[in-house]
Parts: sequence; structure tokens; C-alpha cells
Amino acid sequence: MYRKRGRSNKDLTNTIMNRRKLTQNKRIANERDNRIGLVLSIHHAEGIDNPSNYPSVFNRNIYCVLFWVYPDDQLATEFVSGSPDLAWNQKYCIELDESRDCRFLHVEVLRCGSSSESNPGTSNGMKLVGRAKIPLPDLSGKTEGRYGLVRLEEDGYKAEGHITLSMKLIKIDQS
Repeated sequence: MYRKRGRSNKDLTNTIMNRRKLTQNKRIANERDNRIGLVLSIHHAEGIDNPSNYPSVFNRNIYCVLFWVYPDDQLATEFVSGSPDLAWNQKYCIELDESRDCRFLHVEVLRCGSSSESNPGTSNGMKLVGRAKIPLPDLSGKTEGRYGLVRLEEDGYKAEGHITLSMKLIKIDQS
């Protein structure tokens, strides 16, 4: 009777399956080890609530920037006062979830506490005065620039104001 040397087909199949699992587990571990973070610096905005266009808006208003990559995970800057030029100079790090769509940074400049009865804003006193959708940089790259804002008006959107910010994607170290 002839006897095969080595492993049976069942043993060989189990070995192959175990190697696949190990390879898969290593890949998952490597993905976890290589988490990605977005380093965002929000510098300033210009041309917000320009008094020549909005005479009823006074300089005593305060503003903040609401920003997010994922709609259910929104962040905000501190409040600053002034108009039409505002400065935040704040830095943030947002961990990205690569299993979700993370191609854009969404930015909204909000006026808090309207000073005009003709333009009361929302029930919480916040009024959207500019928004932008900005592509995220590549992993090894950095993006810095001045981005145009659009403002919702009664008859549609109007390009008005700019926000200056910088972004960089980094690998987050596990140690």
C-alpha cells in the first residue's frame, strides 16, 4: 500500500486557512497601528458681515467656526468678536476613521447673538454667515490656503468672505 508523505488534505486546508487568518489579523493590527489624524489650524476669516453690505450688524457680535469631517462629530472654535475680519489661531487634531468617508473638511462660520431685529438668526441666536467644503490633503501632504465662503441668502447662495486655514494628515503613534 502506498502512503503519502506529509500532511493530509484536511491538514493542508486547515494550515492554509490559519495562515489566511494570521495574515488578515496582521493586516487589521497594522491598520489599527497606523491610525490617521487630521491636524487642522484655523487662522482667520475676512470679509464676514462686511458693514457696507450689512449695516445693521455691529462689531460687538461674536463668531465661531463649526467644523467637521463626519456630520455626527462636529467641533467648534472658541468665540471671537469683531467684523469683518476675525482671528482664531487655534489648532486641532481629529482622528479619522478610514472606514467612513473622510475626503472633505466642512467649515461654517457662525454669528452668535444677532444684533438686528430684522435678521434674528435661528432660535438659538446663531446665524450662518459663511460655509465651505474643502478637500483633505494626501497623507504625506499639507494644505494651506485661503478658501472662499458662501452665504445663504433669500435668493440663493452668495460668495462672500474667506477663511484661512492649514491641514496636514499624520500617522498617530500608538506608543
